Amino acid sequence: MPKTTVWHHIQKIKLSDQALAVLRSKQGGSSLRKDREWQRAKEEVKQLLNSRQKHLYISAACLYWAEGSKRRCEFINTDGQMIKLYLKVLRDHLKIPESQIQPVLRIFSNHDQKTCLRYWSEVTQIPANKFTIFINDGGTNGRGYGMCRVIVRKGGYTLKLFQAIIDELCK
Repeated sequence: MPKTTVWHHIQKIKLSDQALAVLRSKQGGSSLRKDREWQRAKEEVKQLLNSRQKHLYISAACLYWAEGSKRRCEFINTDGQMIKLYLKVLRDHLKIPESQIQPVLRIFSNHDQKTCLRYWSEVTQIPANKFTIFINDGGTNGRGYGMCRVIVRKGGYTLKLFQAIIDELCK
């Protein structure tokens, strides 16, 4: 429900002083938590960039910088090698559990769905039944095997790590 609709229904409700105090005590908690996570990410990035695998972290961050979402931890591409490298860093180096990795396949209506799904399942090493599939009916000119999106559920901290790596590279 839109917040403006809720506001219209609750704007005339008067809260007791005790209820207001409880609400005010909870304000700012998420921004404090976000600041702590940013600080933790910056400290962790110093270690990552001093490790022997720093080239992998830099590669994944640059891939993400170019092809990732800026609001959610999701990376999309048509190149299987890019997806494979990105997943290698997530799984082997950042220790993201499989339960948090959600693959999404976007194909055009002229693609053979089974062939595309088989290809991306092999590339990602994720069972075909774990994929969400969207068919783009806006055109029939798709080539290759479609686009694979890798979403990291609860990936806010991972997104902060990538951004902290990018910030260090830009210094």
